[in-house]
Parts: sequence; C-alpha cells; structure tokens
Amino acid sequence: MINYQGEDFTETEFYGREILEAIQLTNKFPTPKKVLIEMLEEMIHEQLDLIDKEELNHYIHAKKYVQTLTEDEVKNLCVEVKN
Repeated sequence: MINYQGEDFTETEFYGREILEAIQLTNKFPTPKKVLIEMLEEMIHEQLDLIDKEELNHYIHAKKYVQTLTEDEVKNLCVEVKN
C-alpha cells in the first residue's frame, strides 16, 4: 500500500498510469514482463530531463514494482490497468 496525500492506494492503482503508458508503447497485450520493464526503463531515460523529479520517481518505482511480479502477475496487471 502507498499512502499519498492521506489516501491509501495499491501499487497497481498508484502506478497504473505509468504502466499503461508503457503497455501502449509496446503494442503488445498482455505485455511480457521483460518487455514492460525495458519500456519503462526506456521511458525513464527519455524523460530524464523533461519531467520533474517526483513524476520521474513514479516511473522508477513503477519499474521496480513490475520487477517484483511474476510473469502471470504481470499479465493480470496488464488487464487490470487497461480496464
């Protein structure tokens, strides 16, 4: 759980926007874990100087979150954030 501005969110709820953005850029659904991690890493590097530090940290933590999941959990994650 992540507490943000007094509200509790699951990692999927909190990082859903970043993960969905990465899924859409891959054109693969459900996106394999390795591909999703690579896309998030690419997005981090591309946006390094373009977005503020807090927003960049969301991408970094989204990537770390995906890394903790199994392949099956990533498939479920893809479906959840797309819905």
